[in-house]
Amino acid sequence: MNRQPKSKLKLKPSTSPVDTATAPAASAVRPVKAVRDELRRDEIAAAARICVLRHGFHAASMAQIAEQAKMSVGQIYRYFPNKEAIIHAIVERIVSHRLAWIDSTGGQIDMADVLAMRMFNEDSTQAEDRVLLLEVTAEATRNPVVAEIVRKADRQLHAKALATVRRDFPEFSAKEAAVRVEFMAVLYEGTAFRLMTDPPAAPAKLAALYRDVIERLLPSKAPQKSAAPRSPAKPKRA
Repeated sequence: MNRQPKSKLKLKPSTSPVDTATAPAASAVRPVKAVRDELRRDEIAAAARICVLRHGFHAASMAQIAEQAKMSVGQIYRYFPNKEAIIHAIVERIVSHRLAWIDSTGGQIDMADVLAMRMFNEDSTQAEDRVLLLEVTAEATRNPVVAEIVRKADRQLHAKALATVRRDFPEFSAKEAAVRVEFMAVLYEGTAFRLMTDPPAAPAKLAALYRDVIERLLPSKAPQKSAAPRSPAKPKRA
């Protein structure tokens, strides 16, 4: 009896779709390199903030920053070429916070009381930002790289404040608005600088003076009371 040869079955590759719901995406398992690098830079900038607040700009070494960030000094240099670059990252984050603050507050703050009472209503991060900017500004008097970082930050904040004033006071020209922004910046930053001193003037009298000056610069939008409408004149009888 002759046996028939067994037929060879050819297996075709499966064309059924892969269940992407159960297959973990690579990006979900591990962030892409750009995201990981940004997270690392944030960690280093946060560590540098702590070191500068504790020791000052000059005394805060790269070794201290690396220790605070739980990295090696070599790893720090993978993300920042020098300490000035780290300071640049810190200042950029401070500027970002302040731009958001300008957007969120608008004209809701009684600036006269803030200046007279020296009440900036800061949270801990905002208070640290102010101290860090003082440190950076002091370093800018000696370091031209840091000086440019400070100037760039000031240009960004000035542009935002200028846009806000021109939005709220469209009757001002660009030059008129710029003068007012600069005047208010000097008042605000000068008061912040004097927080470490004893207030020599009575806050209530100072607030009244500030309010008068600010009202001249940025007139309030309170509606003016209109005179009571007159009754129509009765025609005279002949």
